[in-house]
Amino acid sequence: MQIKQVIIITIISSFLLSCKSTGSIRKSTNSLEVKEVTGITQYKKGNYKKAFYLLKEPAAWGYKGSQYVLAYMFLKGQYVEQSILLGMGWLGVAKEANVKEWNEEYKSFYSYATVQQKQNIDEIVNEYVKKYGLKSQHVTCQKSINTSSNRVDVKCHKYEGLSTLYEVDMVE
Repeated sequence: MQIKQVIIITIISSFLLSCKSTGSIRKSTNSLEVKEVTGITQYKKGNYKKAFYLLKEPAAWGYKGSQYVLAYMFLKGQYVEQSILLGMGWLGVAKEANVKEWNEEYKSFYSYATVQQKQNIDEIVNEYVKKYGLKSQHVTCQKSINTSSNRVDVKCHKYEGLSTLYEVDMVE
């Protein structure tokens, strides 16, 4: 009986030791959607600290509304240290949602950048798309017109629960 237990323990141990973590985890889409809506509401009320902590997770998971608001928080220095580079990175990845207003804002800000700043912006946008983009985070988004405000609403949804979660950069 002891030999059988030793063999079973050896097999289980070798299996567990041979497993490697992929850094991938699952996340409930409902909790992300609630955090995004609540975070945007807090942002509109001027509660930037609360908004940041609610929005950073959905933004990291690829939710475009959260990314858009984080962009402005960094561009304006609301709760976070002001950073044109990080703000443009978030705005660049948020514009994957193809919202006309967001694309125009990005183009406008980009047009005022120096050649060196444009190179840095291009690099961070490419990095953010690889980390937080639609494809890498397995997210789809739909646009609709909010009839009360006549603004575009972007609703995102993860179509696969398994993704790699990256930390949100706080400094350049």
